[in-house]
Amino acid sequence: MVTECAADYHSRMPATESHRYLLVEHAGPGRRVRWLGNDRDARVMIVASGYEGAEPPAELTEPRFESLGAGGWRTASREGEFTFSARAVDLLEMRPALFGTLHRPFALATRERFAARCLLALLRLPGGARLLRNWHAKRSA
Repeated sequence: MVTECAADYHSRMPATESHRYLLVEHAGPGRRVRWLGNDRDARVMIVASGYEGAEPPAELTEPRFESLGAGGWRTASREGEFTFSARAVDLLEMRPALFGTLHRPFALATRERFAARCLLALLRLPGGARLLRNWHAKRSA
């Protein structure tokens, strides 16, 4: 089976073209730092896991990340330059539009959506669960 790629993953940081990234998470699970930026059809995220160092900048414009070896990283942007320690720094590009074509074959038809709505409404009635079980038993037999 061949499917479209749903996300682009870059193991090394490419040069970015006049993008602005805002800090959205700092020191969450795994000491993760996330900067989120927007592109036309993609949401671009920079993630540094295992972050140790000074307070990260709240905004990065045109950032360039450079590995210094042994877990050290240097970031240069319009806001300045700073160094920190991290296990990894990744650029993730999420493209939700690619999922639309993948999920389309599994969408419920109009009649199936109507039946599901009716069955859920029956659950609110006294004895609704019993009606639903009986319907399912008839359907399964």
